Amino acid sequence: MQRVEGTIRPEGGVSGSGSVFAIENNGDNALATLRYQLKSADFQVAEDAFSAGKRSFPRGSYIVRGISSGELDRAAKELGVPVIALGAAPPVKTHPARAARVAIMHDWISTQTEGWWRMAFDFNRIPYDYISTQDLSKESNLNAKYDVIIFPPAGGSNQQIIEGLPMWRNPMPWKKTELTPNLGNTDETDDIRPGMGWNGLAALQQFVANGGVLITAENTADFAVQLGMANGVSVNTVPRLRVVGSLLRSKLVDDASPIVYGVSDNMAIYSDEGSSFNVSALKYGGRGSRFGGTESRATGRGTADDPDVVQGRPPLDTAFMPENLPKSERWELAPLTIEQLRSPINIIPPDQRPRVALRFGDQKDLLVSGLLDGGGDIAQRPIVVDVPLQKGHVVLFASNPMWRGETLGSYALVFNTILNWDNLNAGRKLDAR
Repeated sequence: MQRVEGTIRPEGGVSGSGSVFAIENNGDNALATLRYQLKSADFQVAEDAFSAGKRSFPRGSYIVRGISSGELDRAAKELGVPVIALGAAPPVKTHPARAARVAIMHDWISTQTEGWWRMAFDFNRIPYDYISTQDLSKESNLNAKYDVIIFPPAGGSNQQIIEGLPMWRNPMPWKKTELTPNLGNTDETDDIRPGMGWNGLAALQQFVANGGVLITAENTADFAVQLGMANGVSVNTVPRLRVVGSLLRSKLVDDASPIVYGVSDNMAIYSDEGSSFNVSALKYGGRGSRFGGTESRATGRGTADDPDVVQGRPPLDTAFMPENLPKSERWELAPLTIEQLRSPINIIPPDQRPRVALRFGDQKDLLVSGLLDGGGDIAQRPIVVDVPLQKGHVVLFASNPMWRGETLGSYALVFNTILNWDNLNAGRKLDAR
């Protein structure tokens, strides 16, 4: 037995010869670091699995050109990333992995939780601007500065995010002065009381509509849903649920989604309160009910996933029998009914419908570690949803993928989103109607 000396790193670097290089996407956070470190290189993302030489590469792997073997080898060795040199590029469909211009946005009510996101980005050497919700209305064109705006879990309610703190009495500055020399190092303001404001919300909505990506998590995901930026999605309300900082099992739903490239099935997800989503092809039908029901019904009329009729009493006229629809799972969009198609104003166009990338596991497999009571109400529910909004996307996380430096396995969900920000529709299959 020998004592380990020095820094321990996984083996990395270039092996083989050739001017084209393949890098397996295994969810390693160092892949995002490598991309930003080698900004001038041409990184392409394979939209399907492929083979090269004697190696197989999963969907989401990188094909790199425009860089010397020596330069790539040095960077890959430092980061512990294995790279395979190829004589020619494999015949697989690809899209570019551009180094997105990122802003991490905070409110002034609480900055502790989002600080862990900044720490994750700093540790992985991914550059970003740090802005506040007050800055949104000050920019005439957010898309000119940013490709992705990240809004981590924030303080306060949705109303407080918009309105801020009460404006009576004196301003409340947060900035460096002779009396407060340690304030304002990362961001400062003359008054922390104003919130995003309705003009700021309009600017954020326009940013996404013009092609930007907004990443939200936990209460900011609820903010996006409630403020009309996530058509067909609602937050699953479960009064009986008890979850306190637990690890819960997840399952891949759409492994063609760039958000889950390299992510393993059955990954444990950190969940603070057991939040989850419902999805629907209807703009205001986010509950996901197959029959358009609501959370609460009169006694004897079944659950929200049953036909809204008196249970156990068939109608006298078969014309009033509910439509027999195919079974849909909790994470799926419910099939549209004939009545809905007859009056389709509420039906979301197929290319704008929510796309579920990740869901909670089955009830029997759900708990990995911690406290869970009432897990049946969140089992199989969506937890990562990509929602198109005109030219852009709003990505909703029901969980917190970047928490206290402990959830390293789920960082890739965020990094994948920013590296594929302008190609999140890759691999998407549209409904026929």
